[in-house]
Parts: sequence; C-alpha cells; structure tokens
Amino acid sequence: MNLLHLRYVLEVQKTSSITKAAKNLFMGQPNLSKAIKELEKEIGITIFKRTAKGVEPTRQGAEFLSYANTIISQVDELESLYKPQGKRSIQLNVSAPRASYLSVAVTDFINGLNREQELEIRFKETGTMTALNDVSIGDADIGIIRYPTIYEDYFLGLLEERRLTCEPLHVFNMGLLMSKDHPLAEYKEVPYHELSAYIQLVHGDFQEPPMSASHIKKGVETNQASRKIYVYDRGSQMDILQRVKDTYMWVSVIPQSILKRDGLVYRSCVPAGMENKDVVIYPKKKPLKKYSRQLLAFLKEYCRKELLVESDELK
Repeated sequence: MNLLHLRYVLEVQKTSSITKAAKNLFMGQPNLSKAIKELEKEIGITIFKRTAKGVEPTRQGAEFLSYANTIISQVDELESLYKPQGKRSIQLNVSAPRASYLSVAVTDFINGLNREQELEIRFKETGTMTALNDVSIGDADIGIIRYPTIYEDYFLGLLEERRLTCEPLHVFNMGLLMSKDHPLAEYKEVPYHELSAYIQLVHGDFQEPPMSASHIKKGVETNQASRKIYVYDRGSQMDILQRVKDTYMWVSVIPQSILKRDGLVYRSCVPAGMENKDVVIYPKKKPLKKYSRQLLAFLKEYCRKELLVESDELK
C-alpha cells in the first residue's frame, strides 16, 4: 500500500471534491482519479461515492479513511521527531548535579544564544551515576558529575570503562546551606560537632561507591548524621531549608543572588576530606557538537571568574 495514495484519499475526504483535491495536491484530476481506483482495487472496496455536492465516503470508505488518517498522523509525527535538524537549529542535552551555580551559569549561557534560531535544550538535574549513564547511552551530549576527591580513582575507572573522557570544572570544599534564621547561622565557620543536633538534607539518589577502608585516606571525617531528610529536586530542597529551621545541607558555593532570594546563608565548615570535584564528561571518540563546545567553554570561564568572586564574598 502506497502512503502517497493514502494522502490522496485523505485530501479528497477533506475537500469533498476530486477536482479541488487534485488542485491542492498539484496534480491533474485524471491522475488523481486513477490513483484512487488503483487503491480501491488493491483493498477491494469503494472508498468514495458521487453525490450532488461532490464526493463522500461510503460506509466502508469512512472506516478505511479513519485508519488511514491514524497511519498518516503517526508517520508525520515520526518524521518530525527524527528528521535532520536545520543547520541553524540549537540542540543541547545536558545532565548535571543539582547545583545552584550550574543552573545560574546555564541560564546565563541560554541568555546569550540567538533567540531567532530553532531551540531545543534539555537541562536535567540528576545524580552523578544517572548523569554518567545518560552520556554513556547518548541521552546527554555532555554531563557534569560530582564526587568527593577521595573517590576520584573509582570514578576515573568508571569513565575509562565507559569510554568517556573528562575535563575538570570546579574543585571546592563543601559548605553548609541553611536558613538565615538557623541557630548556627550566627557562626562564620560552623564547628563540625555542632551539626549533630540538627537535621541534614541529602540528595536521595547519591550513590556512594563501594570502597574498602584501604582506599579511603586516613583522617577523613565523614558526616554520619543520625537524622536525615532525603530530597530529589532543588525546589523541595530550598523549601525545606527555608521552612524547617533546624535543617542544613552540604553544598557547593551558592550565588549571592540565590541566597538573598531564598532567605538562606552559606557557612564554611571544612572537615577533613570534604573536598569535592565537578567534572564535565563526554564520549572519548565522538567530537563535541558546536553548542556543547560553547557551553563547556562558558562553564569554565564562569567558574574561573564568577565562583572566585562568590567564594571571596562568602568568606
């Protein structure tokens, strides 16, 4: 069955006229009539009958046209999903940790793009292992993963195993994010032992790598809070920190604009071993697309300039 013939009969149904349909299809009426007869012979039914007002479907024809319309709609949808994008189209898929500085950087990057071009950007905030998997299977053009530096060998091994490469983006000591009304907000640097009296927010999809004690550096303190709330998106994270005044969260540096907007403060508290690293990952043997390259360069420059300023302001 010829899909083109299905389009022909649907146009005839739409116009109720073979003459009008032929005109809309930029073809001669005799050729259209011949195509309809060939289709009717193939399927063994009469699709249209003539009336005083033109043509209309027979009972069997109406049923056939209903199926034909469904098929053509699905074909059109499939083509729109997978047709090659125009040269001026902006397409970018990114998977990244739930970091406020990254969301601000990405929005600044988007603001600099040409709004007249076709635009399709997917910015997915997720856990490290999911971001790594997204890049591995091609769901993301680039990913950003975060890990404590004590686990660096483990993650570099994973990247090698999956034929991914990485470029360092930001190395930092985690700080504490809390409400400006939190009892510990009065400290410039929060004593680590004070945290035991409060509730820690944790990203619920963080998967700590399985490591033997010999792989973990001596003297590393890990924050084993006895009371925790697990969250899975940055919106609920901010709401809880604002409203549940005895909660806190370990985070990377937060832009001042977000702290002011959400009524939060960022405090240093640097136990041994809390150094973390954000790295950009992408396939080793697959060249980065144009806008992935641009975003990578933008993020590096943003971290070099803006985060240095934010860190100084928070001291």
